Amino acid sequence: MIVAIGLVELKDGNLIDHLQKTKPMTTTTEKLFDNVIKTIHARGVSYGHPITNHKRIAELWSAYLGYPIQPNEVAICMALVKISRQAEDPKVLDNYEDCLAYISIAKTITDAMSDDRYDWKD
Repeated sequence: MIVAIGLVELKDGNLIDHLQKTKPMTTTTEKLFDNVIKTIHARGVSYGHPITNHKRIAELWSAYLGYPIQPNEVAICMALVKISRQAEDPKVLDNYEDCLAYISIAKTITDAMSDDRYDWKD
């Protein structure tokens, strides 16, 4: 049986085997995520767990605004800054990368805030 899939013609009709034997192409999205992960790891080596810095920022923002801001909210707000900047020029890769990173950091901080093994309030 011959099965044609796109430009690939499979004589045995087994797409799974064919895909496992071929090297997949890296998509733009995969490259984007890969770069974000590398950047987050590099920043972690330089600055430690993001909750420490985001807690400090939250305290500064809270003092300035006059109402409490949580560390995970700092990361969400920073992602919103990047989303706003993207409106000016949707081709700027840095904004996509930073937005993804801040959303990931927000989740990491949210997890740390609810982790009983880590006293983030101190």
